Amino acid sequence: MSHQKTVTQVTHHQRTEQTQHLVLVVDDEPAICWALERLLSSEGYAVVSASSAEDGLRVAAERQPDLVLLDVRLPREDGLSALPKMIDAIDGAPVVIMTAFGDLETAVTAVQQGAADYLPKPFKLEDVSRVCGVHLQSSRQQAYHQLNATTPRLESRIVGNSPAIQRVFRQIALVAASELTVLITGETGTGKELVAAAIHRHSRRRDHPYLAIAPVALNSDLIESELFGHVRGAFTSAEESRVGLFELAEGGTVLLDEIGDLPLSVQVKLLRVLEQGEYCRVGESQPRRCNVRVLAATNRDLLTAVAEERFREDLFYRLNGMHVHLPPLRDRAEDIAPLCEYFLRQLGYPCKDAVNKTLIESLSQRQWKGNVRELKNGIEHAAVIARGRPLQLYDFPEVAEHQGDVPTGNPLEIVVRLWAQHQLDQSQDCKALHSQFMAAAEPALLQFAVDTCGGNRVKAAEMLGMHRGTLRERLRAYGLHS
Repeated sequence: MSHQKTVTQVTHHQRTEQTQHLVLVVDDEPAICWALERLLSSEGYAVVSASSAEDGLRVAAERQPDLVLLDVRLPREDGLSALPKMIDAIDGAPVVIMTAFGDLETAVTAVQQGAADYLPKPFKLEDVSRVCGVHLQSSRQQAYHQLNATTPRLESRIVGNSPAIQRVFRQIALVAASELTVLITGETGTGKELVAAAIHRHSRRRDHPYLAIAPVALNSDLIESELFGHVRGAFTSAEESRVGLFELAEGGTVLLDEIGDLPLSVQVKLLRVLEQGEYCRVGESQPRRCNVRVLAATNRDLLTAVAEERFREDLFYRLNGMHVHLPPLRDRAEDIAPLCEYFLRQLGYPCKDAVNKTLIESLSQRQWKGNVRELKNGIEHAAVIARGRPLQLYDFPEVAEHQGDVPTGNPLEIVVRLWAQHQLDQSQDCKALHSQFMAAAEPALLQFAVDTCGGNRVKAAEMLGMHRGTLRERLRAYGLHS
């Protein structure tokens, strides 16, 4: 106890002098308290400990910590019971639950009652450091949720041994230490966000915020406000001033996902950020400086968008400081085996030899249009079906005939929409879509009418509602002479 009091007195003095963040550790194991105090003090935080929920609540009310690490198994009142009271005592500051006896119900209960995070014991000290670094940005944490932003999870990583993915690893290693903007491209589900998170994690900005946002997911009228913030009265619903993404991420990294969907009006202002390091809040004329590294990701062909004047050429070249392209999974089939093993480890699947060579060969034959994300979902599905035994091909979901949402409507509409989607999947160039469709559909319709009428073109023309001379000319144009 004397050791804990000494630590408390020293760290309180430091907090007074340096306005440090104060962390409250509530755990009945002295060794845990000592280790966390040493770790967090070495990282510049002030630390105070309590060995029971009752003592922790008292200290929380008196000291108003910025973050609480709360154990579940405590004498008398347990941590889950004390959690709501702790949140009230510290006015909503983040509380991270710690437990060596974690299960799904504990985790769900903790989150439902307001826990900001969940640390299963035994934990690595770097996990504690990461969690504290994330959640001690309390004002930013609220804004993260408002912006649907994400924080990189260290347990999610890029997996593979193929030459294609090794090239990606090398690019990440080279560009991470620089300040270059990076354009990350690849089909949906290839792992573009993981690449961005890895670049940030290995950069000099790793200890600063990382925010990822997809402008396409935002209200188009408010994208500028979400990115740059606004002042009170800037527009009808602006009842108070609000900081934007670039202000929240000061000193850190911003990932703009699906950058190809950014409106041209906002592209101009993003270019100003990249070229001059400044922006203006909506409704404000005085520019603000910002120090943020920008990463951009897209599954679109931006050069085509530039050619069609849907994306600024100068912005494209500013974003393309380095281009990292993620290959589709079908082009690196040798990575399917290590990916399967990785996802099964993440799931904690009990079977040691869950995948065999025959299964891997079968999976390698699939197209995986949803890429790594589709494979991950397939593994999770198969693991549920197999229930601990080795996985079989029939445990995986059947390959869908069509990707994306199944269109609804009359049969002709469905066919047309599926055809159009197929054309878009093959090429981003939509300029000739109508003529392509007419060239594909009209000959089939004319031939059907002629065949149905037994080769009688007069009757076929009546069926089609056109002049027989017109029918004759179109049949000749398409090379149909029946």
